[in-house]
Amino acid sequence: MEDKPIDPGQKPSLLQVLGLWDSVAIAIGIVIGVGIFRVPAEVAKFLPSPGLIILAWLAGGIFSLVGASCYAELASSFPQTGGDYIYLKKNYGTWAGFLYGWTGILVVRTGVIAAIGFIFAEYFVSLFFLDASLVKPVAVSVVLALSLVNVLSLREGKRVQNISVIAKVIALFGIIIFGVLSGKGSPANFQSLPLPGEAGIVPLFALALVPILWTYGGWHENTFVTGETKDARRVLPRALILGAAIITALYICINLVYIYLVPISRMAEANLIVSDVMHVLCGKWAKKAVEILVVVSAFGGLNGTIITSSRITYAVGEDNRLLGYLGKVSEKFKTPANAIMINAAWSIVLIIWGTFNKLLFFTGLLVWLFFALIVAGVFISRRKFPGIERPHKAWGYPVAPLVFILVCLWLVASIAAYYPAQSLAGICLMLTGVPIYLVSRRR
Repeated sequence: MEDKPIDPGQKPSLLQVLGLWDSVAIAIGIVIGVGIFRVPAEVAKFLPSPGLIILAWLAGGIFSLVGASCYAELASSFPQTGGDYIYLKKNYGTWAGFLYGWTGILVVRTGVIAAIGFIFAEYFVSLFFLDASLVKPVAVSVVLALSLVNVLSLREGKRVQNISVIAKVIALFGIIIFGVLSGKGSPANFQSLPLPGEAGIVPLFALALVPILWTYGGWHENTFVTGETKDARRVLPRALILGAAIITALYICINLVYIYLVPISRMAEANLIVSDVMHVLCGKWAKKAVEILVVVSAFGGLNGTIITSSRITYAVGEDNRLLGYLGKVSEKFKTPANAIMINAAWSIVLIIWGTFNKLLFFTGLLVWLFFALIVAGVFISRRKFPGIERPHKAWGYPVAPLVFILVCLWLVASIAAYYPAQSLAGICLMLTGVPIYLVSRRR
């Protein structure tokens, strides 16, 4: 199928080059990062029952599928590059979209790029026996290199993404299949242990869902490149739901293998559960096997995040006269080159300035607050734009979207209660965009 200019309302120099599986690969590549290698240990601390652990991961998958269905309605209603930014702007006004985009440019999206760059660099340096002092130079280099690839062509960026996702999925399937066939696990590991302390199942289950939902995060990332997706009204809903379903199946299978190979009591003590699993399967080569897994996962996640984050920056620049430079499209490469390189430059500043732990500690509340607002936009758009074409409608409307919103608000309240200072810092950071927005409106 020949590449076509994007839909009316978008810059004609941008091209639709992404198909169904390209879109699915972006979501999978971003979601399946290092979380699935670390978070199961945190879940085991709350839930010593294998049945409850699998149920919690299934609940996280269902939550993601409900969210994906809501996003599918919004994506099919507003098939424009920018994803969350577009949905907030359409349903609440330009101020909401701008504050989301501004926060993303300043720290949320660029912070994620920097953080993944750190993870990649730490494991890359260890894998090749390099000096630890090279972590930051390697992180800077990989962010710059992948950004340049995506400036040159989205086709090249999607090739990198597709190859890295195939490698990542093959690696996960390898662990699942080899783990089952190895005979090195024990069915006895599926026996439940007593619940810790006097806490009931419900609060412990709820606590376990927090890191699980974080690990599922990113299933909506392909909506940021809606305007560059072929036949977006039809393809994006399918890609969103298919991506979330594949991720859920992989997560449940890998957790079953983890439990089979490592007793839950030991799993709860593991800093990186995949290290224990690979030690069982690979013996003395376990450390290198883990490093390869994390390097491949981080590389794909980083490339996908660079692709999607730049489209938010591009959408902000396209609408805002003060930041118009960000909305320019390269005449030569037909990509939002300015947005890509500005994001790269600021991510590199964060890498040089910070550490992994410094980068993201105050963004959690904003992430879930915006999720709640965006899905609430399903209700608003049906009233505000009753005649708009909606090829996909959210499943279980209005109950399922409402439950999704309530879970997001519960997470917002939990984060605010446990991390009040960090949450306030995040809100203040977002509000720095208010004067920028007001000045731009007067120009």
